[in-house]
Amino acid sequence: MPGEPSSQEACGHPRVVCLGETMVMFAPPGQERIELSTRFQSYLGGAESNVAIGLERMGVHAGWIGKLAANALGHRLVNEMRSHGVDTCAVVWTGQGRVGTFFFEFAVPPRPQVTIYDRAGSAATTLTTAELNWDYIERAEWLHLTGITPALSDTCRTTVLEVARRAKTAGLKVCLDVNYRKLMWTREAARTTLRELLPFVDMLIATEADARMLTGRQLEPKDALRALRDEGELSAVVITLRERGSAGYDGGSFFTAPGHEAVVVNRLGAGDAFAAGLLYGMIGGSLPDGLRYANAMAALKLTIPENIPLVNKAEVERLVAGDSIDLVR
Repeated sequence: MPGEPSSQEACGHPRVVCLGETMVMFAPPGQERIELSTRFQSYLGGAESNVAIGLERMGVHAGWIGKLAANALGHRLVNEMRSHGVDTCAVVWTGQGRVGTFFFEFAVPPRPQVTIYDRAGSAATTLTTAELNWDYIERAEWLHLTGITPALSDTCRTTVLEVARRAKTAGLKVCLDVNYRKLMWTREAARTTLRELLPFVDMLIATEADARMLTGRQLEPKDALRALRDEGELSAVVITLRERGSAGYDGGSFFTAPGHEAVVVNRLGAGDAFAAGLLYGMIGGSLPDGLRYANAMAALKLTIPENIPLVNKAEVERLVAGDSIDLVR
C-alpha cells in the first residue's frame, strides 16, 4: 500500500521475532485524572514491541510483527520502533480497521492506576497466519509471544496457536510470557488457551499470580515451577518474584537470582524488560545468566518514565556485576 513505512525497508535477519499488538497509549501528565485533564501525551504501548526494543538496546537484533492500519497512528508506532533499530519489515499493513488505543492514569498509592482500553475492532484482532512472512520468521532463533495476543479475538487465538506450532516445527525456540490481563479474558478462558499453547513452548515466563491461574493451585515458587514445567515439558520455566527477584527451573536444577532495590517511577513495561533480559541472557549464556540480566533490566526500567525499556547495555552490565552505579563520570 502506498505510503507504508515498510515499503522501502529491507528485511534483516533478527535473532528474535516478537509478534503481537502494539497500540498508542494516551496519558495525562503527572498524576492528573483522565476525566479532568485537557492534555494527553502519546506513548508506544505494546508488550512484544517493548521486548524487541529492549533486545535491540542490548545488542541483539529483533523484529516485531503485528497488523496495523496504514494511517498516521500506525506510522507513528512503526517509526518509533525503527528508531531503536527494531526490524519492522514484516509488519502487516491494512486499509481496514483501526490502530488500538488505550488511556492510562498514573497514580500513587493509595489511588490505583487506571487503564481504559479502546482497542475493539483494531486491525490487530484480524491477523491471520496467511498474512505472515514465514520465510522471515523461520530465519530467526527465537519467537516471543505473550498471552495478551490470543485474548484479543478468536482469530488471534487461532493464529497464535498456529504460529507457535509452526515455529516449533521449523526449529525455533518459542518463549511465552503469560502476561494475564483480567480485563481481556477470564481466568478459565486464559487457562484453557495457554495450556493448548504449552506443548509448543520452550520457555515460559509467569508471575506468581499467573502460576496460580495456570495451575489452579496456590503453590510455593519451587513447586509452581515444577508443576508448570510438567504441564508442557518445557525446557525452562521462570517465575518473577517482584522485589525478591526471580526463580527458574530447567527440569533438572532450580535457580534463583536476587532482585535490586529501585525507586519506582513507572511500572509499565517492567515485565517486558524482564523478558528481554531473560532472552538476552539465554541467547548468550544460560538460564542463571538470563535471570540475572532479567532482574537488572526490570529494575532499571522501573526508574524510567517511558513504557519502553530505555536501558543502556553498560548500566545493565554494571548492575549484573554488582557494581555501584550511583554516579558515572
